[in-house]
Amino acid sequence: MAAITMQYIKQAIMGKNISYYNGFNGTNDYFKIGYMVKSGTSVWVFQSKGKGLGVLIPIAAITKLVETGKYETRGDIEECSFTTTYKLF
Repeated sequence: MAAITMQYIKQAIMGKNISYYNGFNGTNDYFKIGYMVKSGTSVWVFQSKGKGLGVLIPIAAITKLVETGKYETRGDIEECSFTTTYKLF
């Protein structure tokens, strides 16, 4: 599979609403994506440049997120299970 480019990511998710929930610490956010920045193997998405904390999305999750509208991961930290959920609207 070819590498996912920032151009593809911008075309696929810019202007859509994102809902994010991290079950480990309870952080959540919901906003319309207006700005994004690549950060290693992930992409930070923000409401607008310089506004808010944003949401960090793994680039490997982008294709499934775009195709199905939802991406969910499960993890364990010190024997505590949690789920992180991303949704696009």
